[in-house]
Amino acid sequence: MSDFDEKGFQYAPLHGEYESGTFPVLPHEMTSNLKALSIAAVCDIVETLTDNLRPSISVKITQCILMSDGSMISLDLDRGFTAIYHGPGPARWRRSSDELIAEILDLVRVDDPVKPGEHPWDEIAAAAQNRGIDIDAAKLKALPYQVMLSDKVIRTFEI
Repeated sequence: MSDFDEKGFQYAPLHGEYESGTFPVLPHEMTSNLKALSIAAVCDIVETLTDNLRPSISVKITQCILMSDGSMISLDLDRGFTAIYHGPGPARWRRSSDELIAEILDLVRVDDPVKPGEHPWDEIAAAAQNRGIDIDAAKLKALPYQVMLSDKVIRTFEI
């Protein structure tokens, strides 16, 4: 059992219609009939232009609320990272799922020495409320938090 299983974090591969990087966003009046089921950090490879001549990849992390009808509402709290390959031969990005998930969770948490490892629950709640979801920080904190990896991320990091 990994550390993530013990802490209640879940890994879920991301397949199908969400591979394109677009997520359904519901009009505000529609969200009042729906219930928030979980929070997700949805990760995908993005094309970034850099001046670096070395091989590089960029991962975009889009935080979403998963709703009771199966839709995902983006919270516009995007994060991400770029990795640059330093080594001989062709670039290899191999990482274990635990390593990658740990990095993703670090990036979406508060960067505050007073509250290390905390998620910004108030900021997430405010973003959800701006999208028409009636939820507060305490309720969000009680929801499951999932990390979803696109097929491209799984293939690129050889998970």
